[in-house]
Order: sequence, then structure tokens, then C-alpha cells
Amino acid sequence: MEKAFSYKWMTKADIDAFFGLLFDGISKVLAAIGIMIFAFGMPTEIVLGKILPGLSLATLFGNLWYAYEAYRLAHKEQRQDVTAQPYGVSSTAVFGWLFLIIGPVYWNTGDAVLAWRVGLAACFLGGVVEIIGAIIGDKIIKFTPRAALLGNLAALSIIWLSLVSMLEIYSNPMVAIIPLFIVLLAFLGKVKMPFGMSAGLFAILVGTAVAWATGSMSTAAVAESVDGLALYLPSLSLTDMLAGLREIVPYLPVVIPLQLANFLSTLQGLESAAIAGDKYPVKMSMTMDGVGTIVGSLFGNPFPTTVYYGHPSWKEIGARSGYSVITGLTYVVLGFTGAVGVLSVTIPYPAVMPVLLFVGLVVAGQAFTESKKSHAPAILFGFLPLIAQYVANGVNEALMAAGTNLATIGVESFSASFPIRGVIALSQGAFLSGLLLTAIVAYVMDREFRRAAAFALITAGCAFVGLIHAPIMSWASESGLPFAMTYLTLAGICLVVDYQERRYKTEECALETNETKTMVG
Repeated sequence: MEKAFSYKWMTKADIDAFFGLLFDGISKVLAAIGIMIFAFGMPTEIVLGKILPGLSLATLFGNLWYAYEAYRLAHKEQRQDVTAQPYGVSSTAVFGWLFLIIGPVYWNTGDAVLAWRVGLAACFLGGVVEIIGAIIGDKIIKFTPRAALLGNLAALSIIWLSLVSMLEIYSNPMVAIIPLFIVLLAFLGKVKMPFGMSAGLFAILVGTAVAWATGSMSTAAVAESVDGLALYLPSLSLTDMLAGLREIVPYLPVVIPLQLANFLSTLQGLESAAIAGDKYPVKMSMTMDGVGTIVGSLFGNPFPTTVYYGHPSWKEIGARSGYSVITGLTYVVLGFTGAVGVLSVTIPYPAVMPVLLFVGLVVAGQAFTESKKSHAPAILFGFLPLIAQYVANGVNEALMAAGTNLATIGVESFSASFPIRGVIALSQGAFLSGLLLTAIVAYVMDREFRRAAAFALITAGCAFVGLIHAPIMSWASESGLPFAMTYLTLAGICLVVDYQERRYKTEECALETNETKTMVG
């Protein structure tokens, strides 16, 4: 009698994936906590008592769902090598929400509660946008070249995971370079770790030991963080969210494009998982992503959640769905007790960066190996808006550190050798424009000029309403209109080229037909 299939949801590799996923998300959470408490002056009872418990609940909900999806797919296809999709808070949304929604409300009103409520409303609407996107997700995948779906995902991975991690590693060489080499030995060189330990855990332990041995960590900081431990259970914040909806209209131009980027990130994560061998139902996965965001908003979390784009790397090392379950449960422990602060002063953040660097490299490499080889230039072309965004963020942070901003000093202050206007324009809506531009170039390379024209029209429409190349959404803005007209012209050029191509083929076919008739006659 044949033995019934049983999915082994937990492996040693899940421990590696757990640490990578946990610290990828926790790093954003720690940054957000610091900004809200120390920069915005928000009360700790809101941050620790409302936001963190709600965020943890949303993260638990999503991770358990995607673990269940993996379990269901494994049994459906009778496979053990099914890997759950990684899930957590969206990095784009966290900092977009902080600096473009929550921060401005607080700065203008001095009301921390109102700022939190508007953030909740924005998060709720973001979840609604995600669910609407689930309806059209299949059509987008069919119409969009794989190079476009994976290309700017690769750019995000290289810049915001690999590059940022590498810079952090080399800012803390004694703590992080040895863990980096351990990760490379294990994941790329297939070298087994001592005592059969998972590579990610071993690398982090080594980095932590070095940090404490060299005096980089503080026992006083640990003691202080322990004093802040308490029980913070999530509470329903429906009335607060509804109050925020009354104030949300001025911030819709921020919510829609940011959540659109979040929707595209989820869609691309699903596509990368399918290419890696785990084909999940697009509509259901995206719908539940949106539901997770809405659940968080109803229980105090103002930050949207999303499917991350590290699935192929976790699958490559052999993770299944155990890492999702452990991550969700760990968030509950950390968020319901305020232990996130203890974690941040016990384990050095740079020691975790090597794992994230590896994730970025694997995801970026997939864009080239799983797309047409001829589309490599198109993929690289799509990197440029994301690079511009990284440069623009660096410029803004440097100016803020100097006590000023770009609006104060003006673009004229920059050298002619540094095209700041181009950096700003290309950085605005970079995630979306990177995808659209890659699609245009890929279809031009394939000589599918009608489809290239269609994407040029879409790009023109996005520029016209301010989704790209503009600081906020607005109709025919001064910054967006020139780009809209230019992309509209490009669409016209593509259609003219397509017409000429078709006319030439028709004439050539007619000529061949006449020659055949003449020979027969």
C-alpha cells in the first residue's frame, strides 16, 4: 500500500531563511520606531502599545496564510520542495508613509494621534488597492514582458538589498566581513557549517560574538531595553481608522502610487516564485496580501504589508514553509512584549547584512537567467530609475543632515556636471517607470512595435497624472506634462514604424506572389 504524502514543512534551511526574513523586516521596524518616537515625537503608548502589536498581528496573519498556501501546493503537486512566499512590512510603504503622510500631518498639526489615524486610513485604502489589483494581476502578467516584471525587481534587489548591505558591511568590517565570507562559503561554495548548524545562524552568531568582544555592543543599552518590557496586546482601532478617513483626501496622491508600487512588488514576487517552480494562484495570493494590510490597519498598524521578493533565494537553499511560521510567531513575541528594542541592542545589525546581500544577488541573477538573453540591455535599462532614486535619497539625506533641503538651496546650487534635475525626475515613481521603460525597450528589441506603443501610452498616462516624474499626483502638472507629451510622441513613432514594417511586408509578399505567377505563366 502506497504511503500517503506528507509535506515536511520544516528543514534546517528554514532557520537560515527565518533569520534573513526576520532581520530584513525588523530592520525597517526598528528604523520606523526610532523615527516616530525620536523624530516625530509620537508617544510611546501609541508606537509600542498600538502600532507594534497591530503590525505583529498583520505579519502573523500573512505568514501563516502563505505557509498554508505552500502546504496546499505541496499536497496538490505531491512535492516536498515547495517554499512559502516571504511576507512582511513593505519597505517602500514604511518610509513613504512616514515621510509623506504621518510626518507631514504631525508637523502641520502637532497632533500625534491624528497623524497615526491618517496613517491607518492610508494603510486601509492601500489594502483595498491591493485587492483591486488582484483582479487584473493575471492580465498584467500576460501582457508584460518577463524582463520588465523581473528587471526592476532585480534593480531593487541589487540596490536596496545587496548594495545597501554591502555598504553596511564595509562600514563595520570587523563585525560583518567574516559573516559575509561564511555566507558565501555555505550558500555558494556549499561548505557545511560546524556542528551541522545553519549557515545564517552561524554567521550571525560569529558576527555577534565579534561585536561583543570588540566592545561594539553595550550591556547598559541591553539593561535599559529590558526595563521597557511589558504586555502590549492588539486592540481594535476601527474608530481611529474611520476618523483618519475624514482627513485622507489630501494624501490620496501619495497613497495610490505608493500602493501601486507595493502591488507591483507583490505581483513580481509571485512571478519570481512561479519561475522558481512554485506557481501560486495570483488572485488569491494578492487578495490575501491586501487582506493582511487591512487587518493590520484595523488593529493599529499604519504600514502596508507585502509579499517580499526573496522567494527564489530561500528556495535555492532548501527552505520550505517553516520559516514563515516561525517569523510570524516571533513577530508576535517581539511586538506584544516590546522586545524589539532588546533584540536591536543584543544582535548587531551589520552581522545580518550578509544574508540579505545573498538574497539580493540571487533575485537579481534570476532576472537575467529567466528572461530572454536578448533582453539583458532592456533589464539594465530598467535599473536606471532605481539608481536615480537611490542617488536622490542620498542627496536629500545629506541636505537634511546639513540642516537644509533641496527646496531651500535650489537646483541651481548643483554643478552642471551633476544633472540634479534628471536625478529628481527619474527618481519620482522609479519603481513604476522602471517597469514601463523596460517593457518598451524589450518590445522594441522584439520588433513588436504595437505593444511598445501601448506601453508608451501607459507611460504617458502615468506621467500625465503624476504617478511618475512628478512629486505628487496631479493632472498635467508642470513637471509631469513634458514627459507625458514626450512618451505620447514615442507611442506615435512606434505606430508609424509598425505601419511601415507591415506595409513593407505586404508589398514584399505581393511582389513574391507576382513573381510566382509570372514564372507559372
